[in-house]
Amino acid sequence: YYLDNLWHKYQKPTDNFKLFHRVVWKHGGFVRNIKIQEIMRQKDITQLLKLLSELDEFKNIKRYSPVKGRKLAENDAEHTWRTLMWFLLLEPFLEKKVDSEKILKMILIHDLPETYTGDEIAFSKNHIHFKKEYKGAKKIFKKFPKQIAQKYFNLWKEFEDNKTKEAKIARAIDKLQPLLQHIELKWNGWKWTKKGVEIVEKDKRRHMEFDSSLLSVYEHLIS
Repeated sequence: YYLDNLWHKYQKPTDNFKLFHRVVWKHGGFVRNIKIQEIMRQKDITQLLKLLSELDEFKNIKRYSPVKGRKLAENDAEHTWRTLMWFLLLEPFLEKKVDSEKILKMILIHDLPETYTGDEIAFSKNHIHFKKEYKGAKKIFKKFPKQIAQKYFNLWKEFEDNKTKEAKIARAIDKLQPLLQHIELKWNGWKWTKKGVEIVEKDKRRHMEFDSSLLSVYEHLIS
């Protein structure tokens, strides 16, 4: 017995209604086979487009990493894209199986609070900068659709806490990515200084030591 028309009385174009696909009667009881779908209202669409427009400012957040072939430094959007590509290409070599989708999402959002705070050079970050980023994260993720706002704030916090294997991998690759840009400059005559290597070692090596492949890539980059 099918109650396929259960939802019809709720179907009004402007309502934020629930859509019930079907409830099936089987073996003397109800088998729930229900898909619930939030229907977007005009208000939802307006808010979503406003947020997407605001997030476009991410492309204007300048970082401190140079880019080969131009005078302008890298921006946050470029850094995020390149870090995503790093993970896609490194994943087959990682020692442990990981939640790939989670890491990709984590990388995608990890710098979004900088839309409000700007970027800070990694070697000089401290608790004051983290407090600013925390406020920025609260602000930006509060503007996400309510169904996912807390989820993505929690994902950002997981990255910052750096305790899960997914967070550690995302953090390690985030720190590896800028090194290649310095190597690309090295090909054009740039060289590591002893002081530069010491600063990099202090900030980055400890984030690679849990995985032999990441550590190998890191040692190759600073050699």
